[in-house]
Amino acid sequence: MADKFQNRTLGRVGFDVHPLGVGASYGVGAQGIEEAFDRGVNYFYWAWSRRGGMAEGIRRISKKGREKIFIVITSLAPSEFMIRRSVEGALRALGTDYVDGLQFYVRKDRPLSPGWQLDAALKLREEGKIRHICATGHHRPNFAAFHKEKFMDVFHVRYNAVHRGAETEVFPHLPPKGDPARPGVVAFTVTCWRKLINASPSRIGGLAVPTAGDCYRFSMSNNNIDVTLCGAANEEQMRHALDAVDKGPMTEDEMEWMRQVGAALYK
Repeated sequence: MADKFQNRTLGRVGFDVHPLGVGASYGVGAQGIEEAFDRGVNYFYWAWSRRGGMAEGIRRISKKGREKIFIVITSLAPSEFMIRRSVEGALRALGTDYVDGLQFYVRKDRPLSPGWQLDAALKLREEGKIRHICATGHHRPNFAAFHKEKFMDVFHVRYNAVHRGAETEVFPHLPPKGDPARPGVVAFTVTCWRKLINASPSRIGGLAVPTAGDCYRFSMSNNNIDVTLCGAANEEQMRHALDAVDKGPMTEDEMEWMRQVGAALYK
């Protein structure tokens, strides 16, 4: 068996991150968050659905060492005032004085640029309430330009065996790993909204249907990615994701199998 996945550096942020991160939208509770932390996970994305169970888990693990974890929140607020209100509400809910990242969703026709959105984030950063600015979006060409912005530290990029466009539209356009200008890269929707794990065998030509753990390993096996987000709904799914880390990188045969499954589903 291959050695388990090792920690990585979150780009120019410089934070030592576990290769698996946890997102809040699917329901894992405080116990699952604590178990993940005890097994090394330290990247927590409390985002679109700010679930109370994850908030409680983050409060608990923060008591074990706030500096050991990296918390990212997101904001869709339509004004500078509402962004501030959203961030300060998150700080109260999580029982912390700061979050490590504030993420903005960037549309194809409305890239993040100096203005009220960025002004709000920079002011919050000056006040110590956030430490880094992050970006996400589904229009991959935006990311090629974002890394040149000194204020943009972490990218959340869609990547899975079905949607592999980041391999040509994002990763080659970033500075190489180890370059102090390279942003952190976090992969999301790695199960392709469960399409990979719910695939019909007939649709994929009789190939084996991947598990969620296979999807996580496929993403974590890509060295361009620092953190792979999992969307565990409960403690059992959380353990399944953590066990995938222990299995280590996929072999080339396994990677090719995942690519073939993804290609069949993409048609």
